[in-house]
Parts: sequence; structure tokens; C-alpha cells
Amino acid sequence: MDSIKQKILRTPRTWTDILPITYILAFVLFFVASVMSSILNVKILTHMFTSDPDVQEFMKTYVEFLGSWIVIVGVCFLKGNRPMLGRLFPKKAGKYVYGILIGGLIGFVLNSINVVGSILLGDLKLYFDKIEILPIIGFILFIGVQSGAEEILDRLYIYEKLRRRYKNPFVAVFGNALFFLLLHLGNDGINVACLFELFIWGVFFALLVLYFDNIWLSIACHTAWNFTQNIFYGLPNSGIVSKYSIFKLDAASDGFFFDTGFGVEGSWGGVIILTVICIILIAKYKTFEKNDIWKDWHKPSRLGKKKEAVNQV
Repeated sequence: MDSIKQKILRTPRTWTDILPITYILAFVLFFVASVMSSILNVKILTHMFTSDPDVQEFMKTYVEFLGSWIVIVGVCFLKGNRPMLGRLFPKKAGKYVYGILIGGLIGFVLNSINVVGSILLGDLKLYFDKIEILPIIGFILFIGVQSGAEEILDRLYIYEKLRRRYKNPFVAVFGNALFFLLLHLGNDGINVACLFELFIWGVFFALLVLYFDNIWLSIACHTAWNFTQNIFYGLPNSGIVSKYSIFKLDAASDGFFFDTGFGVEGSWGGVIILTVICIILIAKYKTFEKNDIWKDWHKPSRLGKKKEAVNQV
């Protein structure tokens, strides 16, 4: 039994990083963040970008995730979790720039491939509506808050906790992807293809962290995907249609690259494209890990075992 543990588990490690316990703690944080978001008067922020009450209300669904940033980043300041802060706030400014620019480009291109494919196959017809600068800026910022909140919960908190306990980094890769899938099970229009694609998206985002040591790549990619689909093309994003978009949907039918209920991320074409990309990344880099932040980590011990467990939530 000890030899099996040595092959699977890292030394040092903590029991709070056991996969099911990590999930439970993540759900607790998600709940606490939701309560905090309900207390914060976030809707006032939307007034800066639009006077349309319907658009303000829709923007609010994104900016409400500000509570998640406060809670999750706060947990990262606990003594046992502080190495996570280095991942989120790298010392090199170039990581932010590279991550935001390249990640944003990847998200836009991947979404556009699906949309263009749907148009070429006759499953989508779009028309240009209007461009309003302030709402667009607002949505970029607020979608970044929402997408970034999911990323720091899944690809920072859950990913790093699993990485801290288990030797094989792919436990963290697939473990955080499964939680990402579970978070979206209540979305409107969910189907079988959605389940596969949500899981693969979780894997893809985690591979960006594993191979490139840049969580801002995943934050920007996630943000650009949601913005491109919802605000640029005016399509359902995880089953939700925006009150404002640059293009509008004229006609749509289910097809290889598009699902009328969930959007392009509910299509088998999207699943195949993203799966191929993940396979290429894994084949190219194999088990290469850019930065293992727990390699020289030691469990806090000066406050005693009981306090130590609290510091590693």
C-alpha cells in the first residue's frame, strides 16, 4: 500500500487536496462567492456603459462574478496556498501582455471557425446590427470578470490543489475539467455534445497552464470565446442570449457546428476541433511541465496541525 501511495501521491501533501474534498471546498467557495455577489451592489457598475435597463441587467449577470475574485484570491493568501498567487500575479509584465493578446486571439479564432463553418453549411444566417463602443467595452470587462472567475476557481484553485497532492499532473488537468463540466450542468439547452465540449474546454484551459505557465492565456481565451459568441456574433453562449450584440441572428438550425439551444459549444464539430487541438498539445509536449510551483513547497507547521489544515483550505 505504501509503495502505491509513493507512486501516486507527492511528498509533502495535505489531506485537504484529496480530489472529492477539493470539489467540496470549491463548491463551498462558489456558494460563499454567490452570497457575497448578492450583497455587493454590482449593477451600479453597468450604468457606466449603457443606459438601456435590459442591457444593464444582462451585464449584471457577468459582473456578479466579482465576488468570486474576492473570495478565491482571498483564499490564495492563506499560508499554505500562497504559491498560487505567483501563478495569478506573475512578476514579469510580459506574461500578462502575452497571455491576454494571444489568449484573446485564440478564443476569437476558435469561436469564429465554428461560426464560419455553420454559415458555410447553411445552418446560420447573421446580419450586422450596430456598434456601440461603451457597451462593447463594458462587456469585454465584465465577461472578463465572469470568465476569469471560472478560471481562477478551476485552473488556479482546483488545478493547483490537485497538482499539490498528486504526482501525475494530468490528475489536475482532468480533475479540474470535470468540475468545470459540473458547474455548467444547470445551463439551458444542455445536450450530450455540450457535456463533451465543456469537459474538453476544461482540459484545454488546463493544458495552457501546464505547458505555458500562464493562467492569463486561459482567462483571455475563455473571455474572448464568450465575448465572440455572445456579443460579437449574437449567438447563445452556454444557452444564454445577450441583450446586445454587434451581429444578430437572422435564422438558425441545428448542424455540425451549431446547436440552436446552446450555441457552437454544443456542437459535435466544436468537440472534434477542440479534441484534436488537445491531442496535438499533449503529443507535442507529452509530460513537459513549464512550472511546478509545488516542487520545493513545504507544509506550514509552526501553528500546529489544526491551524495548518485551516491554512490549506
